[in-house]
Amino acid sequence: MSNINIAKFLTNSSIEGPGSRFVIWFQGCKLNCRGCSNQEMLPLEKKFFVPTSLILEKILESKEKYDLEGITLLGGEPFLQPTALKEIIDFCHKINLTIICFTGYLYENIYEEYQEILNKIDILIDGPFLIRQLDRTRRLIGSKNQRVLKLTTTYQDNDYFEQPHSEVEVQIYKNRVYINGDGVVFDNEVGEFWFKLD
Repeated sequence: MSNINIAKFLTNSSIEGPGSRFVIWFQGCKLNCRGCSNQEMLPLEKKFFVPTSLILEKILESKEKYDLEGITLLGGEPFLQPTALKEIIDFCHKINLTIICFTGYLYENIYEEYQEILNKIDILIDGPFLIRQLDRTRRLIGSKNQRVLKLTTTYQDNDYFEQPHSEVEVQIYKNRVYINGDGVVFDNEVGEFWFKLD
Protein backbone atom coordinates (compact mmCIF):
# COMPACT_ATOMS: atom_id res chain seq x y z
CA MET A 1 0.00 0.00 0.00
CA SER A 2 1.31 3.44 -0.95
CA ASN A 3 1.05 6.86 0.64
CA ILE A 4 -0.97 9.75 -0.73
CA ASN A 5 -0.47 13.50 -0.53
CA ILE A 6 -3.84 15.22 -0.39
CA ALA A 7 -4.93 18.82 0.03
CA LYS A 8 -8.25 17.85 1.61
CA PHE A 9 -11.17 15.45 1.37
CA LEU A 10 -14.90 15.49 2.03
CA THR A 11 -16.69 12.36 3.21
CA ASN A 12 -20.00 13.37 1.65
CA SER A 13 -20.72 16.00 -1.01
CA SER A 14 -23.79 16.54 -3.13
CA ILE A 15 -22.26 19.01 -5.62
CA GLU A 16 -19.19 17.22 -6.99
CA GLY A 17 -21.04 14.96 -9.41
CA PRO A 18 -24.26 12.92 -9.46
CA GLY A 19 -25.48 11.61 -6.12
CA SER A 20 -23.67 11.65 -2.81
CA ARG A 21 -19.89 11.51 -3.33
CA PHE A 22 -16.64 11.14 -1.40
CA VAL A 23 -14.28 13.82 -2.74
CA ILE A 24 -10.47 13.86 -2.71
CA TRP A 25 -8.38 16.87 -3.74
CA PHE A 26 -4.83 15.73 -4.56
CA GLN A 27 -1.97 18.07 -3.63
CA GLY A 28 0.41 19.19 -6.37
CA CYS A 29 0.20 20.08 -10.04
CA LYS A 30 2.89 20.89 -12.61
CA LEU A 31 0.60 22.60 -15.13
CA ASN A 32 0.16 25.88 -13.20
CA CYS A 33 -2.76 27.02 -15.33
CA ARG A 34 -3.22 30.78 -15.10
CA GLY A 35 -6.33 31.55 -13.05
CA CYS A 36 -6.58 28.08 -11.52
CA SER A 37 -9.28 28.07 -8.84
CA ASN A 38 -7.24 25.78 -6.58
CA GLN A 39 -4.00 27.78 -6.29
CA GLU A 40 -3.23 26.40 -2.84
CA MET A 41 -3.17 22.87 -4.27
CA LEU A 42 -0.54 23.56 -6.95
CA PRO A 43 2.70 23.44 -4.89
CA LEU A 44 4.53 20.12 -5.01
CA GLU A 45 4.87 19.97 -1.25
CA LYS A 46 3.62 17.66 1.47
CA LYS A 47 0.22 18.76 2.75
CA PHE A 48 -1.58 15.80 4.33
CA PHE A 49 0.71 12.88 3.61
CA VAL A 50 -1.07 9.74 4.80
CA PRO A 51 -1.21 6.02 4.02
CA THR A 52 -3.64 5.41 1.16
CA SER A 53 -5.16 2.66 3.31
CA LEU A 54 -6.45 5.37 5.69
CA ILE A 55 -8.33 7.05 2.83
CA LEU A 56 -9.77 3.68 1.75
CA GLU A 57 -11.06 3.14 5.31
CA LYS A 58 -12.71 6.58 5.24
CA ILE A 59 -14.31 5.81 1.87
CA LEU A 60 -15.75 2.54 3.16
CA GLU A 61 -17.06 4.21 6.34
CA SER A 62 -18.65 6.96 4.28
CA LYS A 63 -20.21 4.50 1.82
CA GLU A 64 -22.03 2.83 4.70
CA LYS A 65 -22.90 6.04 6.56
CA TYR A 66 -24.01 8.20 3.61
CA ASP A 67 -25.02 5.60 1.00
CA LEU A 68 -22.44 7.00 -1.42
CA GLU A 69 -22.96 6.77 -5.15
CA GLY A 70 -19.33 7.38 -5.93
CA ILE A 71 -16.10 9.31 -5.57
CA THR A 72 -14.80 12.42 -7.29
CA LEU A 73 -11.05 12.93 -7.67
CA LEU A 74 -9.53 16.30 -8.47
CA GLY A 75 -6.81 18.60 -7.29
CA GLY A 76 -4.09 19.44 -7.85
CA GLU A 77 -3.44 16.70 -10.36
CA PRO A 78 -4.47 13.12 -9.50
CA PHE A 79 -2.25 11.57 -12.19
CA LEU A 80 0.89 12.91 -10.48
CA GLN A 81 0.29 10.22 -7.85
CA PRO A 82 -0.59 7.25 -10.08
CA THR A 83 0.09 4.50 -7.53
CA ALA A 84 -2.25 5.97 -4.92
CA LEU A 85 -4.74 6.92 -7.62
CA LYS A 86 -4.83 3.34 -8.92
CA GLU A 87 -5.27 1.90 -5.42
CA ILE A 88 -8.20 4.21 -4.74
CA ILE A 89 -9.84 3.55 -8.09
CA ASP A 90 -9.37 -0.23 -7.83
CA PHE A 91 -10.88 -0.21 -4.34
CA CYS A 92 -13.86 1.95 -5.31
CA HIS A 93 -14.52 -0.09 -8.42
CA LYS A 94 -14.50 -3.26 -6.30
CA ILE A 95 -17.09 -1.85 -3.85
CA ASN A 96 -19.31 -0.56 -6.67
CA LEU A 97 -18.75 3.17 -6.34
CA THR A 98 -18.81 5.26 -9.50
CA ILE A 99 -15.65 7.21 -10.31
CA ILE A 100 -15.31 10.75 -11.65
CA CYS A 101 -11.84 12.20 -12.16
CA PHE A 102 -10.60 15.63 -13.26
CA THR A 103 -7.20 15.94 -14.94
CA GLY A 104 -5.32 18.72 -16.66
CA TYR A 105 -3.90 16.21 -19.12
CA LEU A 106 -5.56 15.11 -22.34
CA TYR A 107 -7.02 11.60 -22.36
CA GLU A 108 -5.15 10.68 -25.56
CA ASN A 109 -1.83 11.69 -24.01
CA ILE A 110 -2.18 9.57 -20.87
CA TYR A 111 -4.14 6.55 -22.12
CA GLU A 112 -1.17 4.36 -23.01
CA GLU A 113 0.56 4.85 -19.66
CA TYR A 114 -2.56 4.82 -17.46
CA GLN A 115 -4.89 2.48 -19.33
CA GLU A 116 -5.61 0.34 -16.24
CA ILE A 117 -6.71 3.41 -14.30
CA LEU A 118 -8.72 5.01 -17.11
CA ASN A 119 -10.62 1.82 -17.86
CA LYS A 120 -12.29 2.02 -14.42
CA ILE A 121 -13.18 5.72 -14.52
CA ASP A 122 -16.80 6.45 -15.41
CA ILE A 123 -16.35 10.13 -16.27
CA LEU A 124 -13.05 11.86 -17.01
CA ILE A 125 -12.97 15.64 -17.31
CA ASP A 126 -9.75 16.33 -19.18
CA GLY A 127 -7.67 19.23 -20.39
CA PRO A 128 -5.91 22.21 -18.82
CA PHE A 129 -7.83 25.21 -17.54
CA LEU A 130 -7.62 28.05 -20.08
CA ILE A 131 -8.83 31.30 -18.57
CA ARG A 132 -9.30 32.85 -22.02
CA GLN A 133 -11.90 30.12 -22.68
CA LEU A 134 -13.75 30.48 -19.37
CA ASP A 135 -16.92 28.37 -19.39
CA ARG A 136 -19.91 29.57 -17.36
CA THR A 137 -22.40 27.27 -19.09
CA ARG A 138 -21.37 23.92 -17.60
CA ARG A 139 -21.36 22.85 -13.97
CA LEU A 140 -17.84 22.42 -12.45
CA ILE A 141 -16.14 22.76 -15.85
CA GLY A 142 -13.61 25.59 -15.89
CA SER A 143 -13.00 26.24 -19.57
CA LYS A 144 -14.58 25.42 -22.93
CA ASN A 145 -11.68 23.24 -24.06
CA GLN A 146 -12.25 20.76 -21.22
CA ARG A 147 -14.15 17.64 -22.19
CA VAL A 148 -16.59 15.47 -20.25
CA LEU A 149 -15.59 11.99 -21.40
CA LYS A 150 -18.00 9.22 -20.46
CA LEU A 151 -15.64 6.27 -20.45
CA THR A 152 -18.25 3.75 -19.33
CA THR A 153 -22.00 3.53 -19.94
CA THR A 154 -22.86 4.29 -16.29
CA TYR A 155 -23.62 7.97 -16.86
CA GLN A 156 -24.21 7.78 -20.60
CA ASP A 157 -27.61 9.49 -20.35
CA ASN A 158 -26.72 11.80 -17.45
CA ASP A 159 -26.20 15.50 -18.24
CA TYR A 160 -25.02 16.57 -14.77
CA PHE A 161 -21.99 18.49 -16.06
CA GLU A 162 -23.87 20.09 -18.95
CA GLN A 163 -26.17 22.00 -16.57
CA PRO A 164 -25.52 25.75 -16.20
CA HIS A 165 -25.55 25.61 -12.41
CA SER A 166 -23.22 27.09 -9.87
CA GLU A 167 -23.60 25.55 -6.45
CA VAL A 168 -22.11 25.77 -3.02
CA GLU A 169 -22.55 23.64 0.06
CA VAL A 170 -21.81 24.60 3.63
CA GLN A 171 -21.02 21.81 6.07
CA ILE A 172 -20.66 22.25 9.81
CA TYR A 173 -18.65 19.63 11.68
CA LYS A 174 -18.06 20.08 15.40
CA ASN A 175 -16.77 23.67 15.57
CA ARG A 176 -15.62 23.98 11.95
CA VAL A 177 -17.38 25.27 8.86
CA TYR A 178 -16.48 23.92 5.40
CA ILE A 179 -17.56 25.76 2.26
CA ASN A 180 -17.27 23.85 -0.98
CA GLY A 181 -18.39 24.71 -4.47
CA ASP A 182 -18.14 26.96 -7.45
CA GLY A 183 -16.82 30.43 -6.61
CA VAL A 184 -19.12 31.96 -9.22
CA VAL A 185 -21.90 31.57 -6.64
CA PHE A 186 -20.35 34.38 -4.62
CA ASP A 187 -19.86 36.78 -7.53
CA ASN A 188 -22.19 39.75 -7.85
CA GLU A 189 -23.46 41.08 -11.19
CA VAL A 190 -20.11 42.74 -11.98
CA GLY A 191 -17.98 39.72 -11.03
CA GLU A 192 -16.89 40.96 -7.60
CA PHE A 193 -16.68 38.52 -4.69
CA TRP A 194 -19.68 38.90 -2.39
CA PHE A 195 -20.59 36.70 0.55
CA LYS A 196 -22.70 37.52 3.56
CA LEU A 197 -24.26 35.47 6.37
CA ASP A 198 -27.10 37.04 8.32
